[in-house]
Amino acid sequence: MRLNMEPRPVLAICLNPAWQKILSFRLLRHGEVNRAAALRECGGGKGVNVVRALRHLGLPAAVAVFHGGDSGRKLLAELASSGVEALAVATAGQTRTCMTLISQENCEVTELIEPSAPIAPTEVAALRELLDRELARFGAVTLSGTVPPGVDGQFYAGLAARARSLGIPVVLDAVNDIHATLQTGVTVLKINAAELRTIAPSKDDLQASAEKVLQDFPGVMAVAVTDGPAPAWLATRKKTWRLTVPELPGPLVSAIGGGDCTTAIMARRLAEQHDKEQLPDIFREALACASASCLTEIPSVFDPAIAADLKARIVAACMT
Repeated sequence: MRLNMEPRPVLAICLNPAWQKILSFRLLRHGEVNRAAALRECGGGKGVNVVRALRHLGLPAAVAVFHGGDSGRKLLAELASSGVEALAVATAGQTRTCMTLISQENCEVTELIEPSAPIAPTEVAALRELLDRELARFGAVTLSGTVPPGVDGQFYAGLAARARSLGIPVVLDAVNDIHATLQTGVTVLKINAAELRTIAPSKDDLQASAEKVLQDFPGVMAVAVTDGPAPAWLATRKKTWRLTVPELPGPLVSAIGGGDCTTAIMARRLAEQHDKEQLPDIFREALACASASCLTEIPSVFDPAIAADLKARIVAACMT
């Protein structure tokens, strides 16, 4: 899949990164001793997955991260080797290590997440100052995932306000402590169905929930809702679309990182063109890349040819 090049890279904010260990089992049996058939390691955290998707396509990307200890050094080394610019602040606490357990026979994926080390006020201030200096040179910003202890939702809100003042599109992919950021306003709130129901309950009506977010937060331009293999939704201030995703052309391996692929492609496209009328097509492409990534073990890595085929078969129906 070919994306247009644009000189200003996407900046992914990843305040809660991880070092990821991916263990593959023929069949994982809970409550028993399990010996893995294979181990793979890579950087983790939603923002890290965002830049991995972009670099996989040969596109410029940068990530803002806290890092600490040996796992943090591994993370920075991987980012450097893949050509990702890191706006990094060292922390006293060690970067968490997380594990993905893939059970191949029954296509089950289990995620084990370590608690995050707290971030000191001086470390938070250092990253905030770094971003304040550097933000203007980026084409789009993604705000992804949870924040570690010591950081609150005002961090995202401040970045959204600064980006807005610079005319930089913002994609928000988070659900906890995001009220201030939604009030500030973002270009797209990218959220999954379960998360949307927590901030805008409306029984099982995802269309109504997405439209309620737009009603409650005038600064949000669009809401993009993913729901696994079920239809996705895109709501803007003018129209709402229901997007039907085709079946995968092979067995699901791991859905981890799929949502981050969606965030990455939407941010990239918004950096290239500010025509919001193109959002349905942008979301179609993003969903296709996310679906293709479910066929690989490494988060956010996918076959562009498979993504292109899936995009051609995604049906977007205008509902309003």
